[in-house]
Amino acid sequence: ERRRIAREMHDQFGEQLTALGLRIGALKAASARHPELGGPIEALEDVAQRLDRDVDELVWKLRPTALDDLGLGAALANYVQDWSRRVNVAVEFHSAGLDGDRLPSETETTLYRIAQEALTNAAKHARARKVDVILERRGDQVLLVVEDNGVGFDPGDASTNAHGFGLLGMQERAALVGATLQIESEAGRGTTILVRMAATPAPGDQTTHA
Repeated sequence: ERRRIAREMHDQFGEQLTALGLRIGALKAASARHPELGGPIEALEDVAQRLDRDVDELVWKLRPTALDDLGLGAALANYVQDWSRRVNVAVEFHSAGLDGDRLPSETETTLYRIAQEALTNAAKHARARKVDVILERRGDQVLLVVEDNGVGFDPGDASTNAHGFGLLGMQERAALVGATLQIESEAGRGTTILVRMAATPAPGDQTTHA
């Protein structure tokens, strides 16, 4: 049921919200000669953006269907390729140690979502032109690394952290499954997101994996 809902939301709401955003953008450009329309159009744009974020949050809470069909390694590889074409940012994806093994459902979902958020940040905020994504299993641990060559930021700057990079959300997600998330960045020198978590199911985990 969760897979069905996620697919429906992605196919229906995603397409319609994209069309809505494009139409609002065209309307905004066409109204440049009518300053009195600027305020109402910007208010409409804000409502559409908030609606888009709300839908993203709902879909975020549902397990991506690609994970069930392909497993984390293949699903993430496909997503990275699609993302690279969509935003025109070069990406290199490396995976090792999984050998087709499935991880606990919650582990796969968390790593996949954190990678998505990190890539979104690389394109939207970091303005990166190159990103490396590494997924490795080392013994009883799984590592996810997303490294970009973007503008970077000062992790100690509270105003920067409040800018909406999604870093807090990634940290909260990692903490919910007992993972650690480390952020390394410096102005002008890019950003690295490192996630480290257990590769084995938690005691009492009854999830069945392919």
